[in-house]
This record gives sequence, structure tokens and C-alpha cells, in this order.
Amino acid sequence: MHWNYDFILKYKEFFLYALLGITAMLFNWMTYSVLIPVLPMVAANLLSWSVTMIFTFLTNKVYVFGSRDFRKGTLVKEGMSFLTSRGVTGVLEVVLQPQLYEMGFREAFFGVEGMQAKMIVCVALSVVNYVVTKLWVFRGSRTGGVKSFLKTANGYK
Repeated sequence: MHWNYDFILKYKEFFLYALLGITAMLFNWMTYSVLIPVLPMVAANLLSWSVTMIFTFLTNKVYVFGSRDFRKGTLVKEGMSFLTSRGVTGVLEVVLQPQLYEMGFREAFFGVEGMQAKMIVCVALSVVNYVVTKLWVFRGSRTGGVKSFLKTANGYK
């Protein structure tokens, strides 16, 4: 497929989510890399995930899903939905990463032992997070909800 401006506009939301998601993953990995020498794996993982959630909520809200309503009620509703959904996937990250490590995904990247397991879990959960965030958290925004998701999945925008 030829990459052109129309193609980029058609999948703008996907590109923004991917770009900001990669940024969030790199931030998560850098935070984890700094914390793992001084904290146990679960604590380093939990803290790196928690700090990354603030960045992710704000960028998803404004740049990806176009929710620019900052009234208290909207922020609470979106924030609680976001934290609930990310809390579930956060628990999965904290549980799955050490399990993958114990299963043999121990490869060190960037000089950090266990980063292979961390990367696998982050990538897999990014897909889950996109679907849940679009369909549930920002469903009332200009690009959220089931109809918009189905249009995007079928290539229509």
C-alpha cells in the first residue's frame, strides 16, 4: 500500500495511539531500568507502571481519543474507567512478567536482566489496552465507542 497523506489521516488515531504507546512503553522501560537495581522486581514493575499511567491517561484523552472535556465529572468518570481498566492490565503485567521470566524469557536487553519478559508483556497488553480504552473509557469522545471502533477496524473513518 502506498503511504500517503490520505492513508495517514484515515488511520490517524491508530498512528497516534501507536506513537504515544511506544513513548509510554519506553518511559515504562526506562523507569523500570532505573528502579530494578534498587527495588525488588515486583516493586520496580509496579512503580514504573504507576508513573506511566499518568502520562498515558492524559495523552490518550487529549491526543488519541479527542476528549477535551476537563470538567470535574468527566475527569472523574474517564479517570476511574481508565484506572479500572489499566488496573486490571497492570495486575496482569505484574503477574505475567515474573512468570515469563521463570519460564525462560530471561534475555537481558540494555543490560537489564528479564527485560525480554517485560517487553513481551508490554506489547501484548498494549493491544488489549487500546481496545478497552476506545470501547469503554472514551466511548463518548469524538473517536471512542463501538461504532467508531468497527469503522476503524473495517478501514473507514
